[in-house]
Amino acid sequence: MGHHPEEIHREFMVNDLKRWKEEIEIINVEMIFFRNLINSHLKELATWNANDYRNLLNGISDVKKSNKIVQKQFLSFSNNLEGMRECDNLECETYFLNDHARFKADIEDHFSHYKAFKKRMFSFLRTKYNY
Repeated sequence: MGHHPEEIHREFMVNDLKRWKEEIEIINVEMIFFRNLINSHLKELATWNANDYRNLLNGISDVKKSNKIVQKQFLSFSNNLEGMRECDNLECETYFLNDHARFKADIEDHFSHYKAFKKRMFSFLRTKYNY
């Protein structure tokens, strides 16, 4: 059973969209978790260095803001992608493929910034609590 190249591209794009949606949602959930974790430790411990936790809480708030922006961009991008179904020529297809490649670079960049933040968060918690 032969697949047309554009069907294969579309399949990859749909898979990307699914994965990005999940990533965005898990970041939202993890931010709430991290904030609650820090706040609960703050109540227990008077030994926290104010700057340490202020930086982490600011980091959480930055990630939440940028994730909200990415979420909006994602929604408008995935709605826009519906237009690819209407394509009847290669030029049209190429437009959507290029758009997808551009968006992919941006959103993957966002995810890798987030992973770096998460690493910082974990190593901070590890040193504080000997996890």
